[in-house]
Amino acid sequence: MRPVTGIKILGLRLGIFLLASYWIVLFAGTHLPSSTVIAPGLNDKSKHFGGYFVLTLLMCYVTHSNESKRFGSVLRFGGIAGILFLYGCLDEWSQKFARGRTPDVWDLLADACGIAAAIVCYVIAKRILDGRRRQSLAVSNQTR
Repeated sequence: MRPVTGIKILGLRLGIFLLASYWIVLFAGTHLPSSTVIAPGLNDKSKHFGGYFVLTLLMCYVTHSNESKRFGSVLRFGGIAGILFLYGCLDEWSQKFARGRTPDVWDLLADACGIAAAIVCYVIAKRILDGRRRQSLAVSNQTR
């Protein structure tokens, strides 16, 4: 079975295609008039947290750390956090131009919490999966 990262749609890796598509939908969702309800019953801050959580997971998935550099992972995840936080600032600022929307610092804080939580979850999940993969390889090498 081919890994998901190798699958291509319209010449783009599937992960990048999903990231771009999701980012466009997220932007549209944050700039629709406030009378448009996308997820009824959800707190606005929960929507921001969840939206940026998924966006961050997708960014983590499509990027790779330069393991040859001493702080490759720190640069990767710090860069992701910085880019998405700056995007969150731009997103909140630009909402003042959308009818029925207003910028909110608390929304930006929810975005930042979603970014941080996603990076922590991704790093933990990646370490667990890499550990299992190494353990599986060690077992298969012993049986040979």
